[in-house]
Amino acid sequence: MSKTQSAAAALARGGTPGDILLDAGTNELEVLVFRMGEGYFGVNVAKVREVIRGEKPSEPPNSHPSILGVINKRGTLIPLVDLAKHLGIKSRGLAIADARIIVTEFNGMTVGFVVDEVARIHRVSWSLVRSAPEFGDGASELQYSTCTGIIDLDDHLILMIDFESIADAIRMEDRLHVGSVENTLGVDRGSVRVVMAEDSSFMREMLGNVFRSSGYSGLTIYSDGASAWKAIVAMADAGEKPDIVVSDIEMPGVDGLHLTKLIKADARLAGVPVILFSSLITSENRKKGEQVGADVQIPKPELADMVRLVDKYIHGGVEALRAA
Repeated sequence: MSKTQSAAAALARGGTPGDILLDAGTNELEVLVFRMGEGYFGVNVAKVREVIRGEKPSEPPNSHPSILGVINKRGTLIPLVDLAKHLGIKSRGLAIADARIIVTEFNGMTVGFVVDEVARIHRVSWSLVRSAPEFGDGASELQYSTCTGIIDLDDHLILMIDFESIADAIRMEDRLHVGSVENTLGVDRGSVRVVMAEDSSFMREMLGNVFRSSGYSGLTIYSDGASAWKAIVAMADAGEKPDIVVSDIEMPGVDGLHLTKLIKADARLAGVPVILFSSLITSENRKKGEQVGADVQIPKPELADMVRLVDKYIHGGVEALRAA
């Protein structure tokens, strides 16, 4: 049995993801596939701390309608989100004891998502992850705001769920809802060409709002690494290059680690700094970012800090950026 299969079996029984490690810049990810009702969904294993059997939570007063309550797991209080209810999906109506809880860690939060069952782990290339269609008219809340990509696996369409946007919709994190950031260094923000890659439509909106309101009018944001790389190559072909690149790590097509590797390997882009901006800045992922040449790595959702980082680069160059 392979390491991936062993980890999948352990998760299905109720356990931890184990030590599945991916080489830096290979443009791959491990997807934990789970079911709700008749649908198949996925989450990056890097965000999963463990999968446990359902247990009855305490019910705090005046909580969000999607919150079932809170459980205490080894001294950590974990809010439980009824994922099917939040997404408007008809679940199988299992008793909580028969369901599974996917315990996730990202953005400094630990959150449990209740699902019907956990299927298995797949190791796939980001090139197989297609961007989710976006519906700006509210016709499909799932595809538009909570699905970051779609994978065709074993004759099933796996919808990658954006757990960060769900958590934010529930908690309304103040760190994500910021206005303009004061220009304390007095840099010429309007002349800077910033290229960003971010697959979450919610986070793209947040990033665009704070950067543009702060004066970065030369900002261009792409929904995946492949689109960002295509644009960067077009700039290089024209004898130009971005002043700085900011990228998420997990994205359809080309992930942030592979995008960084491509940029650093192209002599025409010499000197272009790359900031990795992700909910997955763990010690292991930080090592991977260093391996592919990322200049700085910063965890979400510190949007104001991201603006200040770009300011520091424009004011003092790469050394100032790395020293930040």
